[in-house]
Order: sequence, then C-alpha cells, then structure tokens
Amino acid sequence: MKKILIFFILTVLMSLSPQMIHAQKMKEWLKDSTDNAVDISGFLNSNVGFMPVPIVITEPAVGFGGGMGAVFFHNKKNFAKSRTKGQLPPVMTMVAGAYTSNGSWLGMLGHQGSYFKDRFRYTGALGYMSFNLTSYGTGIFGRERSFNFNMKGFLTFHEMAIRPVRKLPLFVGLNYLYFNNQLSLKTGINIPGWEEIKASSNIGGMNVLFMWDTRDNMFTPNSGVMTAWEFGLFDKALGGDNNYWNFSNRTYGYVPFVENKLIGGFRANLLAKWGDNVPFYELPFITMRGIPAMRYQDHYVGVGETEFRWAVYRRWSLIGFAGVGYTAPEIKHFNNSEGRVAGGGGFRYFIAKDYNIHGGIDVAKGPEQWAWYLTIGSNWFR
Repeated sequence: MKKILIFFILTVLMSLSPQMIHAQKMKEWLKDSTDNAVDISGFLNSNVGFMPVPIVITEPAVGFGGGMGAVFFHNKKNFAKSRTKGQLPPVMTMVAGAYTSNGSWLGMLGHQGSYFKDRFRYTGALGYMSFNLTSYGTGIFGRERSFNFNMKGFLTFHEMAIRPVRKLPLFVGLNYLYFNNQLSLKTGINIPGWEEIKASSNIGGMNVLFMWDTRDNMFTPNSGVMTAWEFGLFDKALGGDNNYWNFSNRTYGYVPFVENKLIGGFRANLLAKWGDNVPFYELPFITMRGIPAMRYQDHYVGVGETEFRWAVYRRWSLIGFAGVGYTAPEIKHFNNSEGRVAGGGGFRYFIAKDYNIHGGIDVAKGPEQWAWYLTIGSNWFR
C-alpha cells in the first residue's frame, strides 16, 4: 500500500510541475527528517500539495469496487502554526469518483473547513450517484420480505456551525440535506406491470445541531471527546415528498491509556426517524465493520463500539475493535438479547505526521460474513 501511494504522488507531481523535480526536493516531500520514514506531510504542505486517495470499496452491500479521490489542503501556513495550539481542523476540498461490481457508482465534490480561529465550521458536499442495494424486509413490503432496488440522483448537503464562546468547544448550527431520488424497485412479483416499480422519491430535511468537540485531531484522534446532537424535520416545504422527524446522537471518546503507545476509542450512536411516511431507504441501520449497509434497519437504532490502537514498531500500529448494534420499531422495544455483534482487527501506518493521519486495513466478522476495509484516518468519520 505504501508503494502504491508513493507511485500516485510521483505521477501527479510529474504531470503538474513544469520542470523536473530534484531528487532532494522529492526526498523532503516524502520523508520525515526526524526518523527517515515515509511521510507525505511535506508534500501536503507544499504549494501543489494534495493527497491522492486510492478508493478501495469492499462494502458488502454494493460489492467490490474502487475509484480515485484527491484531497487538497488549503491555508497550510495557518494550520502549521496552530498544530501546537490545539490542533485546529484543516481546510480541505475533495473530489472523488468510484464504481463497484454490482453497478453502483458515484461522483462527488466536498469541502470542509474551520475559519476565524475555529469560530465557524462548514461542511458541504455535492454529488450524483446510483446505488444498487437490498432492503431486508423493513418498510414498503413489510418485515418479512427483502427486495432489491436502485436509487439514483443528485444529492447536496450543507452544515454550518458557530462557536458562541471562544474558550468553549461548543458549536451550534444547522444542516440541510436534499436528495432528488429516482427510485426503482425489483419487487419479485410475477404480475405484468408489477415486476418493477419506478417512482420519484425526493427527500429534503433540516436539523438543528449541537456539538461539543475536544478531540486533539480530527483525522486519527489520540484524546478528547466529540458528541453531536441533531434534531430536525424532513418536510415537503424543504424539498421532500414526505414529512417525518429525525433525531441522532453520535459520541466518540478517545483515551491515551499509555501515551503515544496505547489509545482506546469508544463510540455510541442513537439514531431515530419517525412519522407516518418515512421512506424505507431513509430508515436508520446498524453501521459497523463486518455488517453490510442496510442489513439491520428500523425506525430506531443504537450502536456501541470500542477500538484500541497499539503502537508496536516505529510508525506501525495494530488495531482491535468490537461492537454491538440494536434495532427496534420503537424505543420501548429495544431488546438486549437481540444485539448484532461484529469485531475484528487490522493495522495502521502513520502516513502524515503533521496532520496525524494513519492509514491501513481492517478485517471484520459480522453475524453473517467476513469483510475487509481500507481506512484512512478514523473509521468513525462522522
């Protein structure tokens, strides 16, 4: 993986530079002078610095696939000054495209940034996608029947949050999601005209956001807590076809049990969507390594997970993780005996010291199958 990443960087540099790049400059860009290890921080901090990200998709829900992304880091000088004063989030723009073996594909443009000394944060994305997925019996055809479907269309997401008090890591804001979805359902019913159902199913919703963030880094945190609470409404007045309510909480905590050696991570999620017209593809589902997307889905979902990273040799670390998820049609119907357990392990390489980016591969086992994942930064990305 290290050689592949270096190859992409070299290829892009040669295509952008009007002159041949001197070997000494390349060494500075791709090696850390303190330990002579491969490190791309110098390249990311350069004038043309962006991180080519080979996308390897192994998500069981859409099959094996891949693509290419590029992350450009803005305002690098100010970020470099801030690294010793609280690890301000960098300003990044990303473009990416991917395709999978079951015919799913996407193209997207995204931006994330921290401005005015982290008094204002913005996250935005534009994309067009076509996903071939399976619903496992919750929603339109009842709980006992699965079916295949395709959802295709334009998606946009925007989130803006401000920090009211400079010394407090509390952010408040709003986010908005719109998806112009062209839906196609393979019903499996052998009646002319009912084998496939096609319909437009747009969604539009807005949430109020409250977030507390003391993480020392947004890519691969070593300490701190991030907890975010969202409550909002999906409504026809916001561009959708259905009216329903949304609530979510995501909490990630990181503890350095042995500084720079053993880091523990803890995750808790609670997701809920309720109302008379929640689209089946909008229902929350358990998200954990080893479990396909949308495999366990309902109006209410709870997930708990832990992960430990152990630095074993220079920049190399080992990862171990395990978690459990629950689904229920109502909160009062959560059953502790019906949890879906998944876990596994992997490795990380400390690829960018200035940005605290670790990358590697995870192998996980869920209730039904094995899966593997390429991970850049934290697996708990949002």
